[in-house]
Amino acid sequence: MCPVAAIDDPALPEMLAELAAARADEMDADTVNRELSIAHKAIGWWRRQGWIEGDPAIGIERRPAPPDRTKALAQNQIAALWRLDVALREKTQWKMLYESAARADEVLCLNVEDLYPQDKRGKITAKGGATEWIHWQSGTARLLPRLIARPRCCWPAPAMPSSAPWDGPAPPGRGSVTGWRAS
Repeated sequence: MCPVAAIDDPALPEMLAELAAARADEMDADTVNRELSIAHKAIGWWRRQGWIEGDPAIGIERRPAPPDRTKALAQNQIAALWRLDVALREKTQWKMLYESAARADEVLCLNVEDLYPQDKRGKITAKGGATEWIHWQSGTARLLPRLIARPRCCWPAPAMPSSAPWDGPAPPGRGSVTGWRAS
């Protein structure tokens, strides 16, 4: 008998429903729904393999997720951000994120040799390993040459968690623009 066959126990659906309800009281709806989705996928696959016949998760419903109430920053908030007295690297990174709408891990993984400042673009590796391009506007275009021209050993340490792996200083033309690797 396959060990997964124990899932066909007739008492399991009720016990699983109780466990799911208790889990829903402890965690937010997105976490519970993600875990439930994973369980449904595994059960479906086990059923297609013929390892189990029933669905012990039947009747366990997704939890309603609260609406996302995050809002984009207002124009005056963005203007205040640009006026902050921060290091050139942070200001360049914020501008690039804002102007390109790229994901933070994509910008953090940019290498100097993948930047094309004259074209206002950079080559990134997107999710799944595909090579794609991010494009930025004049704010980043003004800051980036100043950042690239600075010796890497003089770049200030970025405000990143101490658990992030450090990639610099590296020889010119090597390493990431920010000095941090996304883990």
